[in-house]
Amino acid sequence: MNWQATLQGVLFIGGATILLLIAARFINQFVMNVHLTESLVHKDNPAMGIQIAGYVLGMMLIVASVLAGSGSGSLLTDARDVALYGITGIVILAVSSTLLLRVFLHVEAHESVRQGNIAVGITAAGSYIATASVIAACVSGEARGGNFVTALVFMLAGFIALLAITYLFRQLTAYDDVQEILGGNIPAAMSYAGLMVAIGIIVGHAAKGDFVDYASSFVGFGKTLLAVVALYPIRQFLVQGLLLGSGFSLYGGGLDAEISRDRNINAGIIEAVSYIGAALLIATVS
Repeated sequence: MNWQATLQGVLFIGGATILLLIAARFINQFVMNVHLTESLVHKDNPAMGIQIAGYVLGMMLIVASVLAGSGSGSLLTDARDVALYGITGIVILAVSSTLLLRVFLHVEAHESVRQGNIAVGITAAGSYIATASVIAACVSGEARGGNFVTALVFMLAGFIALLAITYLFRQLTAYDDVQEILGGNIPAAMSYAGLMVAIGIIVGHAAKGDFVDYASSFVGFGKTLLAVVALYPIRQFLVQGLLLGSGFSLYGGGLDAEISRDRNINAGIIEAVSYIGAALLIATVS
C-alpha cells in the first residue's frame, strides 16, 4: 500500500504542477498583453526573457508552497485546495507585480520591457520573485489554523510592507533609482531587484506560519519585519566598505558612484546577492 500511496502522491503533484504551469503561462501572457513565443524566440528580446525567468521562478515558488504539507487525505479536497490557492496565487502574482512596478517606476513597465530595456526587465524579474515570496508564504500547504480569507489578509499586509520598506530603503541611494533604471542602468536594476527579493523573503518569512488569531499573528508579523534593518549595514558597510573597498559612510558613498556614474556591473550584482544572502540567513535562523 505504501508504494501505491507514494505513486498517487507523485502523480498528483506532477499533474497539479503541469496544470498550474499551463494556467500560469496563459495568465501571464494575458496580463502582459504580448505573445511570449514571438518575443522570446522570433524577436530575441533579452529583456522579455529576463522578466519571464523571474516570473517562472516566482510561479514555481508558489506552486511548491501550495503543494507542501501532508494534505487532507481526500483527493478531491486536495485537488480543490490546490486549484483554489494555486490559481489565485498565480493570478495575484501577475497582477500585483504589474501594479507594484507601476508604483516603483511610474511607468508601464511591460511596455519598457517590450522595447528591450534590460534594466527594466531585471527590475520586473525581481518584482515577480519578491511578490511570489510573499504569496508563497501565505498559501503554504504547511500552515495550519488559517483559511482563504486569512491568507488574503496577510498577503495584502505583505504587499504593503514590501512596497513601503522598498520605498524607504531606496532613499539611501544618492542617485535616482527610477531615472537610472529607465535609462538602462543595469547595475542599478540589479541593486533594486536584489533589494526587492531580499525584502520579499523577509516579509514572506514574517507572514508564514500557523494562524492563531489576528492580534497575535500581526504582532509576530511586525516583530519579524524588524529584521530588514540588517540590510542597511549590508549595503553601506559590508558591500561598500569591505567588499568594494570604497570606505564606510552612512549615506551615499563609493557604491553609489560605482553604480550610477561608472555603471559597474560587479558592484550591482555583489550588492544584489549580498541582500538576498542576508535575507536567506535571517529567514533561516530567526
